This record gives sequence, structure tokens and C-alpha cells, in this order.
Amino acid sequence: MAVIVRLEGEMPPVVVPPYSMNGDTTVSELMEAACKFFKREPGESKLIAFDSGQELNEPGRQLKDYGLGHWSLMTLVPTSGKAYKRVTFGN
Repeated sequence: MAVIVRLEGEMPPVVVPPYSMNGDTTVSELMEAACKFFKREPGESKLIAFDSGQELNEPGRQLKDYGLGHWSLMTLVPTSGKAYKRVTFGN
């Protein structure tokens, strides 16, 4: 099981580790993992469900409470006025 996240305005989306995330994962766990992977600050980001456009704004709720789970796609969006800039992953 896994959850897919993309940066706003960027493609392709990626499967974010840990790959065991699913409907029982909390919003805060996903936010932490996505921000760590994309090298973003959690306090300057928010998660949006790709299909519905709904903001995942309650950190303690599970993804399944939003109708999300295995292979769901989310978008990581900046909360400040500036857009994300592309970053290089890896080395």
C-alpha cells in the first residue's frame, strides 16, 4: 500500500515513503513524510486531495475519513504566496 503525492504545478507525482501508508495513516503522518521527501516545511504547506480538491486540514484524522487510502493522489501546496521551486532529489 502507498500514497502518491505531487508538488503543486509539478509532475510526475511520486510514491512517498514509507510505502506502508494507507487509509489508516493520519494527515499529520502524511504531511511529515511528504514534506521530508520534498524538502518542504510542514508549517508552510498543506495537502489537497487531487480528485475532490478537499484540503486535508485536520492533522489527527485518518486519510480514510476523507475517503482516501491505497494509491490515493494528493497535492502538496504552499500556504505562503510563493510557489514551490523545483528541487533536485538524491545526491
